[in-house]
This record gives sequence, structure tokens and C-alpha cells, in this order.
Amino acid sequence: MFSRATIMDIMYLLRDMNTHATLDTYVFRYGLDEIATGSSKDQRVLAVGRYLINNPQRHGILSDNLMYEIVEDIINKAISNDYYFHSNTSEFINYPQLRRLLLKDGFVIDDGKLLRTFDTDIDFNNNETLLENLLNKHNFDIAKGHYNQASNAFNRGDWAACNSQLRSYVEELLNKLAKKITGNTPASSQEAKITLSKCEPPIFYKQLNEWLDNGQGFFETFWKRLHPEGSHPGLSDEHDSIFRLNLVQIATLEVLRRYDQNYSRY
Repeated sequence: MFSRATIMDIMYLLRDMNTHATLDTYVFRYGLDEIATGSSKDQRVLAVGRYLINNPQRHGILSDNLMYEIVEDIINKAISNDYYFHSNTSEFINYPQLRRLLLKDGFVIDDGKLLRTFDTDIDFNNNETLLENLLNKHNFDIAKGHYNQASNAFNRGDWAACNSQLRSYVEELLNKLAKKITGNTPASSQEAKITLSKCEPPIFYKQLNEWLDNGQGFFETFWKRLHPEGSHPGLSDEHDSIFRLNLVQIATLEVLRRYDQNYSRY
């Protein structure tokens, strides 16, 4: 639900917003008083954060998920206080990456509340772990480096760098997949993609309209979407970037799963 980085920023907000005495009350309310041990507030909130990460399915007081309940409570309290949250920029003053981390997790801050961006079972952080495991398993080190740089660029709000690294990641991954399958280095990224549609079993399925040799298949238009020209009215750079990040993650995870299932001997 929430990434480790998100939870840690939330825990530091909890630390900043409380004295030792009020922190005692807070953790007691949620039944975490025996978890939140340590002599400093840093130690105590770190212990709570670690517990939430290790127990993501624990039920809360008012909901079926303690992690979400605590995150929502801390966020809602912080954004109502100008000392912690800048309403004009929608940024947490001491944690400028937190809003974008929440966006990657599938949440936005709207009208003073934490809201899901959409109702879905897609788990960005779980998918990211699966993706990195497959990249590591098959030694796609350069591709992984581009993906990590894209993710880091998004976290710091550098949309152009994020988009550029996503394109480099996809191109590097598909080129290396084609080389591993055929034993030959493709002459171009287009040749690599054609190879992935013609190998047997294919990585891109023509019968599923994923590659049609006319520029209109899914992976053909997917590549075009990563190389838009001109502005895109009505879509902010931030929203465009998170859309691309999610699109690339889901598409390449499926590509890697197919390769892992059918070509893992290579």
C-alpha cells in the first residue's frame, strides 16, 4: 500500500508533531505502546514504522487497515497546520518528496484530505519489487539503472529526467531481450521490437494486437507514448510523468514475466 520511503517520512512527521507525552498517548491509542520503545522519539517512531511495514494487513481501530488509518490521520493533521504543510504548493515543508511518494503509492491530497487516485488492486510498490527481482535475476543491470534513475527523478520532481530515463530503460531492456533470445545484437531499437514480435514463443503477441506491423499495436503505440511531441493541454507534467511511470512499470513487468517463463535458460 505505502512504500518504505513514504512510511518513514510519515513517521518523521509523527515525531515532529508530538512531544514524548503526546506520542505516548498516540501509540497507546493504536495499541502500539509496547512496540514504540526507545529513549528518543526517533527510536520510537522508527519502531512503529518498522512494525507497520512488517504488518501491512493488521486491522485498525476504525478500519480494516492500521497502516492506512495511521497514515491518513497523520497526513490530515499535518495538512491542516501551516507549520508542516504549504497549502499553496501542496508540499510538506520539511519533507518535499512526500507528496510525490504518496502519488506513486496511488494517493493524492485533495480538499484537505488523503484520497486514493483510483480504486484498483494495482500495487505499485509490490510491482516495483517484482520488476527489480526479474531485472536482477537476468542481469539487466543497465536497464535497472535507468529505471532507478527514473524513479529517483520522479521523487525529486524532475519530470524531464524521469521521462528521459524511462525511454532509455525501455529501449535498453528490449534491445537486451532481443539479443539474449537471438544471440545477435539488433541493428536498431525498432529491429529489436520486431524481433520480439517474431520470436517463438513471442514476447509481443500479434493475436492480442500487441504488435501489428502498422504502428497501431499496443507496444507500437506504447513506444510512441514515451516519445510525444509538443505540449499536452489539460495534463500536468506531474500527472503525465506518473502516468508514464505506471504504464512503463506494468508493461515491462509483463514483458519480463514472459521472458522469464519462456526464455530463462538464456
